Amino acid sequence: MSVREQELEEHMFFGQLVAQCSALELLKQLLMHSHHAVVITDADEDRGHKIVYANQVFCKNTGYSLAELVGMSPRILQGPESNFQVIKRIKPELAEKGFFYGASINYRKDGSIYPVEWNISEIKDTDGKVTHYISIQKDLTNMKHLATQIRDSNKIFKQFYIKHRASIESGVQDEHEVVDALIQNEKIYASSLRDADASELFEEAFFDFSPGTNGALSGRKEKPPISAEAFMSEQPIEASDLSALLESIEEVDTEIGFLESQGISPQRIKNIAQRFQEVANNLYFCIEFNDGALIIDEVAKKLTIVENTQDIPYPFLIAFNKEVFDWLSGVFVSQTADNVFDGETHSVAAGHQLLAFL
Repeated sequence: MSVREQELEEHMFFGQLVAQCSALELLKQLLMHSHHAVVITDADEDRGHKIVYANQVFCKNTGYSLAELVGMSPRILQGPESNFQVIKRIKPELAEKGFFYGASINYRKDGSIYPVEWNISEIKDTDGKVTHYISIQKDLTNMKHLATQIRDSNKIFKQFYIKHRASIESGVQDEHEVVDALIQNEKIYASSLRDADASELFEEAFFDFSPGTNGALSGRKEKPPISAEAFMSEQPIEASDLSALLESIEEVDTEIGFLESQGISPQRIKNIAQRFQEVANNLYFCIEFNDGALIIDEVAKKLTIVENTQDIPYPFLIAFNKEVFDWLSGVFVSQTADNVFDGETHSVAAGHQLLAFL
């Protein structure tokens, strides 16, 4: 369906809706009973986009009454901790796209702060001129608490893990339980907070999984889900490329098997690093999986420069390899993955867990 057809369809159904209820009454009910904070401003940039309306949720979140807000600029909600890197994108994106999405820190009337995500959309008159902007906002306080709890639990896990390895020779099962718990926390965090804008709020609160400028979440945008079967049918891959990738996957899994059975050694780690590098190199041909290829590449490079291989947390290395092996096998071998990007997300999470200890 074309954009024009979609617009006609929306106008038709909206016409049926307003036939039962006036457009003004419909808008009134929508604004007054929304569970999210809603604010409407004028389009006069020179005057700071003065607020003309805010619903009760917005008033409750900010601590201002409607009478206090009307005529004021939304800038009264900004302060030293606000994300001005995001805020400065508002004007150009509204001019280019007519809408904006971002996340920042807002200041209440009493000076307290709260994290918020918001979208802004333009409102046009019948001549197509922008007359107002409407913004729907969501308080992220609860999500912020979740991120902090995950950070704190991971910090405790990390301290326990380091102490555990230093004082106990056996207890491999306990080590694996700690590893699994850490990785599960990272998966929860990564799946909940993947958006690049929202991540700017949380990376400082999270445990040290920021090996690069993109931090733990890799600044990734959500990728549309697609099954392995559909992916392979839509993305033809040269037989030679696929063969090389599958061979490198098997080789790294074999090396990990040797590590589990024969123990860790400098040569074994060197072999594993080389095999991971081959996997990354072979995976780069598939541009959709560049995030996964990058984390594998980073792990490989980090393993090559580790001074004392005995300090390598091999349970994390084994867990990372399992995530990568299961992901790529589910996509390219059995082709049973319901969503080819789920395994990539888990592999990236496990990779950051491993890198945090290297």
